[in-house]
Amino acid sequence: MSLSEGIGRFGFVLGSLALALFLYRVFRPQGGALTGGLARDGLTWRTRKIWFWTIVATPIALAALAMIGYFVTASELQARLFTSGWIVLATIIMFNVVMRGVTVAGRRAAHEQADTRRAKTFADAVAKAAADASGEALPYLQEESEIDVLVVSQQTRILLRAAAGLLLTVLLWGIWSSIFPALNVFNDVVLWSHVVTTTAGDTVQAVTLGHVLLSLLILALTFVAARNLPGFLEIVVLQRFSRDAGARYAIVTISRYAILALGLLIAFNRIGADWSQLQWIVAALGVGLGFGLQEIVANFVSGIIILFERPVRVGDLISIGNTTGTVSRIKIRAITITDADNFEVLVPNKAFITGTVQNWSLTSTVTRLVVKVGIAYDSDLAVARKTMLDTAQAHPQVLASPIPTLLFLGFGDSALEFELRVFVGKIEHRLSTLSDLHTELHAALKRANIEIPFPQRDLYIRQSPRIAGADPIS
Repeated sequence: MSLSEGIGRFGFVLGSLALALFLYRVFRPQGGALTGGLARDGLTWRTRKIWFWTIVATPIALAALAMIGYFVTASELQARLFTSGWIVLATIIMFNVVMRGVTVAGRRAAHEQADTRRAKTFADAVAKAAADASGEALPYLQEESEIDVLVVSQQTRILLRAAAGLLLTVLLWGIWSSIFPALNVFNDVVLWSHVVTTTAGDTVQAVTLGHVLLSLLILALTFVAARNLPGFLEIVVLQRFSRDAGARYAIVTISRYAILALGLLIAFNRIGADWSQLQWIVAALGVGLGFGLQEIVANFVSGIIILFERPVRVGDLISIGNTTGTVSRIKIRAITITDADNFEVLVPNKAFITGTVQNWSLTSTVTRLVVKVGIAYDSDLAVARKTMLDTAQAHPQVLASPIPTLLFLGFGDSALEFELRVFVGKIEHRLSTLSDLHTELHAALKRANIEIPFPQRDLYIRQSPRIAGADPIS
């Protein structure tokens, strides 16, 4: 060993020992510079002694390797350890920065929702009281799109943690796989082979244990992403670009389906099941499903069409068949409607595509009310017209535009028949406004001495000869 090599080895040993002392002071469990920020109830804190002594002992072990003659090996390991350490540190910093941004965005969205709810509290209370007074009030449904900060934070943390773990695993594998051949042992275990058709001809490709493990990892990450995607999209993307609850619900649902389909396709492709081999199986399954599960498949496809076309949305008031209520959930098989009795009715998605659906709030919540009124034949028509129009225009829920109109429909059996048409701004005001107009029109016409007649019939009794000649009843 030359003098320069000896000096280099001595410097390496001295530097490694100095690094061990530095790491001891920084990471020691009691009084360390970085341990104060660790959560006391987390896994990192519970295992602090294990990773602390591992970090401190690693430079000492490298120094020992250099002293016993493995200087090149120790140098190579130290270089890769330094690179790995920087990668781990950068990943931790990126994870916490992104989580901080997500948390701030979630709190901002929660504050905005709270402000909006406070601004609408009084109006909603008045509307609910008026609707309850009519006896036909629709149930109040809290929008499902409102952000639960705790749930969103948990979903986002799980999703980001999985992404960070995957990125860290890939990078560390790339650093250490070249010097540890044992890490490639999974690629040496061949499970089966399959034929791949290319432009150059048919080739045989082996499927190893490594491919199967990678496929399982992709499946696990796919299900984690699909399960925790809604919170991440809601707080990071959709709150910034879309305020429509129905649009956000549709985007999240379709994105979940797309992630599941893409993940399954990639996972099966890793084990040699490409589309050219699966298309006949898919075709056969399609025929079988078409006959055996046609209703389920029809409902699934109809659900996809509903999410894209959006003829009904979460929060819409709809009528389908004999059911009228508010859409509360849109799922793969059926749509949940909450009716006026607060019952939840499940309607298959197929019914919304093949049947007739009346959406009361698709493009506008303004609807028309029709009040039929009959007045006596000797009434003053000008006074009656003015009285009914003034009564309608004075009601607070009747819109000024479109203006109320009064039509003289014709001459009835016992009354002059009129039809009063007014418009209200919200669906929940319909029944209460109709009840108020009936009451106020009756009182206003009575004050104007205008009679609201009721049908009258004259009854004529004729005596038959038999009855006329009969003995009187004693």
